[in-house]
Amino acid sequence: MSDAYERERQNNALLESLSQKTNALKSVTIDIYDNAQNQETIDSTSEVFSSLSTNLRGSAGRLTRAEGRVIKWQF
Repeated sequence: MSDAYERERQNNALLESLSQKTNALKSVTIDIYDNAQNQETIDSTSEVFSSLSTNLRGSAGRLTRAEGRVIKWQF
């Protein structure tokens, strides 16, 4: 009977260890997912700023050209 008790105690200890490892793996998986979501947000924001920069550059170029025409026209 004590042999069965000892096996049950060992099984419980192994089960607890497996449970802790499973929880750690779950936590790491959630962290990886959150990091991937954050990276997608960063990439999206980067694309928006890149587009904004391109648009501003184009607008500045058009303003410069328009200003040049206005100045030439005034003289």
